[in-house]
Amino acid sequence: MSAYPLNYRIAQAVGLSGAAWLSGTVASQLTGNIAALSLIAVPALTQSREEKSVSQSTVVKLWNKVYDAGKAQNPPVAATTAAAFLYLAWSVRHLHGALLFRPTTDNRVALYITAATLTVSIVPYTIVTMRPTNNALIQLARSRDLTTAEETQSNDLLGRWILFNGIRSILPLVGGLVGITAAFL
Repeated sequence: MSAYPLNYRIAQAVGLSGAAWLSGTVASQLTGNIAALSLIAVPALTQSREEKSVSQSTVVKLWNKVYDAGKAQNPPVAATTAAAFLYLAWSVRHLHGALLFRPTTDNRVALYITAATLTVSIVPYTIVTMRPTNNALIQLARSRDLTTAEETQSNDLLGRWILFNGIRSILPLVGGLVGITAAFL
């Protein structure tokens, strides 16, 4: 029998799998989440433009659909994952009588809190870092047809978005790795 109760193990499963799923680095072929958008989906859209099979206006409109889906899906998953990590931090503190952030060699509390913070930080990262790019692309997606200058601008913005989103995917990945570290201590 495990030294930890079932609800603790369930929270570990939710936290660790949620962080990996959000990052998209582990399950990108199945879920198409954060990293997969920068590694697969949006580059495929831009490549279809380069091959002249899809207009830049259509590419930006399709990007907007992808953006809307991620905007609706990822924050609740991040919040649930972070809540699981915070529950684990509380449980470790509760089960071992440790004070919050008390320096010990087995400071799983701080590790789980760090995992939660990193995972949910996709939301402020998106707001602070990606908002100008997102808003500019959304404006272009609302246009019926793009001018030559707007096509060039949208291409540059999509490239920037791919980079920023790729960086964003690292946050839950590192959160998951920190959570794994806490689980194995």
